[in-house]
Amino acid sequence: MANVSDLTVPLLDKLAKEIGIKFNKRDKKPDKIAKIKSAGLEELRLDRLVQKYYGQKSTPKKTNQDVISELKGRVKLIEEQVKFLMSEISVSKVSVMKKNGRDILTVTTDLAEIKKFIKSLISPGESITIDELIEINEIQKIPLITLKHSIYDLIDENVFDVAEGNSRQKIGGKIGVLVRK
Repeated sequence: MANVSDLTVPLLDKLAKEIGIKFNKRDKKPDKIAKIKSAGLEELRLDRLVQKYYGQKSTPKKTNQDVISELKGRVKLIEEQVKFLMSEISVSKVSVMKKNGRDILTVTTDLAEIKKFIKSLISPGESITIDELIEINEIQKIPLITLKHSIYDLIDENVFDVAEGNSRQKIGGKIGVLVRK
């Protein structure tokens, strides 16, 4: 059996309102409990009211399943938005894989196509600054990290020599100019 003192202060306020008791703003929980008990209610009626409001106290507003379901819906929506945005980037491919019963969003970039495009921009013996390279519209669509990896690969493949140069933007803090071999 629930006791009046088991109720929270907001529930005590609701109970008091139902039986016609007004509290002062300064009344603390013990004061409110004392006023309710001294209101002269039949013990049976008071017990029913306490049970009624105690039931409200123990009822959770949302179950864990509801929260999990709502979160799954939000995650699914975000996945769809990310998938759409990534599909707009022409050099990237987005795919959804199942792993351990979950959808995993993967983004793969065709570095070979990017490297081929960069090589086609510069004839052997010519050079280009990183600033000039980044200003090219097609290059601006490529994520910076992907461009960086492509340039490093081209340097490793001995397609380009590098120099510090007078470029404002540098790759790795040192590479400012690419010279085609």
